[in-house]
Amino acid sequence: MAIRNKLLILLLGVSLIPLIVYFTLDVSFSRHVRNRIENTMRSGLEKEARSRLVETIDNYEKTLKISAQAVRYGLQHYADQVQRSLWSVNISSEQPSSARYLIKLSPEDISREAKKYQFVNSSDNQKRAMDFESHFIFPAPNEPESPLLSQLSQLTKICKDIYAINPESKLWIYTVLADGTATLYPSCGFWPYSAGYDLRQQLWYINARINKQLTPTLRIEPLTGKTVMTVAMPFFEQDSSFAGAIAMDIDLSSMLDRMHIPEQWEEGAWKLLIRLPEEKELEVEEAKVICCSSFMESREGPGKTSRLRDICDPNNIRTMIENSSSGKAGFMRLPYNGVDSLWAYGSSERGGGFPILVVPYQRIIEQANNAQQILFRDNVRAIQFVTFLIFIVIVAAVVLAVMRARKLTVPITHLADAAGKLAQGDFDVRVNIATNDELQQLGDIFNQTGPKLKAMEKMKGSLELARAIQQNLLPGTAPKLDGFELAGNCKYCDETGGDYYDFIELNQLGSNIVGIALGDVTGHGIGAALLMATVRSVLRSNAQHYGADITKLFEVLNRHIESDTDYDKFITLFYGILDANQKSLVWVSGGHDPALWYHKDNGKIEELPNTGLPVGIMENASFEQGGPVFLKAGDVVVIGTDGIWEAQNDSGVMFGKDRLRNMIIRDSEKSATEICSQIIDEVTNFSSPTPQLDDITLVVIKSV
Repeated sequence: MAIRNKLLILLLGVSLIPLIVYFTLDVSFSRHVRNRIENTMRSGLEKEARSRLVETIDNYEKTLKISAQAVRYGLQHYADQVQRSLWSVNISSEQPSSARYLIKLSPEDISREAKKYQFVNSSDNQKRAMDFESHFIFPAPNEPESPLLSQLSQLTKICKDIYAINPESKLWIYTVLADGTATLYPSCGFWPYSAGYDLRQQLWYINARINKQLTPTLRIEPLTGKTVMTVAMPFFEQDSSFAGAIAMDIDLSSMLDRMHIPEQWEEGAWKLLIRLPEEKELEVEEAKVICCSSFMESREGPGKTSRLRDICDPNNIRTMIENSSSGKAGFMRLPYNGVDSLWAYGSSERGGGFPILVVPYQRIIEQANNAQQILFRDNVRAIQFVTFLIFIVIVAAVVLAVMRARKLTVPITHLADAAGKLAQGDFDVRVNIATNDELQQLGDIFNQTGPKLKAMEKMKGSLELARAIQQNLLPGTAPKLDGFELAGNCKYCDETGGDYYDFIELNQLGSNIVGIALGDVTGHGIGAALLMATVRSVLRSNAQHYGADITKLFEVLNRHIESDTDYDKFITLFYGILDANQKSLVWVSGGHDPALWYHKDNGKIEELPNTGLPVGIMENASFEQGGPVFLKAGDVVVIGTDGIWEAQNDSGVMFGKDRLRNMIIRDSEKSATEICSQIIDEVTNFSSPTPQLDDITLVVIKSV
């Protein structure tokens, strides 16, 4: 009888009956009490959560209204000062004074706020040293008496006061004149845009010019990548003609930070801002999530919008929009990213959008779960007698199991000791177990393992040696040619492979002339590696002899390979002669995929076609010479094997030749070595984590 059957009968006979009694008492008593109290608590917690979340949304919207009013009056005040400073014209005398909103920005505030100015396109990726005591003006005025320049210090003081109103939600304050002169506050010490960047072409400036009133514009701020609402205000000449606009960026993710919930609900909770389109019939389909952040994550990073329907059912979206548009805050229980959650949403009486607060339902009912655990511990006391009885039964079962296990431990110990020696490399270790059960079978299998591992270790050593030999057959470095850069690389998918590339200096033809070979043998492993070595040897020994007659060279190579290999073994081979003196390339391609020739002058890629059958298929195969073609400065020729474009990712999508062509065009300004390395890296990254299924080999020729 098997060991597991013997132990099963023994343990079941000793402990099954008391275990059934234990679980019957536990399930019937504990579950009833826990479920009743848990359901009561969950109902109360959910009701309280509904009230608190809706209250949070209401308070947040009130805060937004106050902040919006402060921003409006601040911009009104600043625009008034700009007109008064430049043309002695008041923008409006009917608006209330903004002075009651203005506060001072402390040095601690300045230090904290400066950290958020990290430019997404900055090469050094450093936080900028921001100056809150000055504007940056661009372009610099030619005349010292420029009105804007002369009043810049006074305008800076006003901007600093405006910035101090909820500084954590502000990015830039712009002043843009109709002639293109612009100022930026706070100053980063330089003009952060390109020289040709014109703020007058921005949508917020255009909206302010057309609407001639305060206008908000949603956008991604290009310097920091943040999602912002740019609020723009026009100002005018003395004759009431449009003179320019001022604007302020409101960081929407920072505005979301002003939405607060109890700390115990924060894990997994999300805050969203929803933007509705102007066309009412498109609200459900085109409602956008313009800003989204978690209570537990950083706000750094570029903004991103998505459709609300991507995370919520259209029917629920329609309900939210209808309630929100009527001025009602609402509440729903829906999944968010697959997590059961409570959704609280605000009102959008003006039709622009509304906030949403999402809290995982599990966070809400966590107190009920904790209470259930406490009750479970209390219930243990009610069944102490049963627990004690089970303990006695378990002790008896353990004693019996130990007594029975004595007969099992000796052979198991022998197996463990032998396994330790085997793990340290002693492949000759053996065990002698005669129990006539599964342990004896295990010992017999173990005794067969050592010799097999020894044979595998020997084979592994042979493969490593073959790999080292094959790697030495590939060129260590590319030759130096006047006016050209050459590079090659080969990455095998197994220890050995069938891909091959070579550079052969053809000194008998003259200086600065080199033969370039690249081939792909059918299959992988040792057989392919041996055929690759044969091709290399025959090609090298005959390349010097036949020189420029590469068609004859291929005929000799083809006969040799066809006579020495099986019918299913062959190689696709590209061999070309690069003459650096004439800047020319001639080639023969035996069944190999066309090389890709990038023309610098027109940005197009031309294929250098194959000119014959694969080498080794047919004894009397003929091969034609391609070319010559003449390479101009900046041209790039890439010769590769199908391991590049046939590489697949984990979805079964191939890398493809189109992606390779785009890489050649993109990296054409780089060196040949950089292009070669970049192609191999991108193919490897594309297919990761899928194992490499074919050898990857390429040669890059660049005319400089």
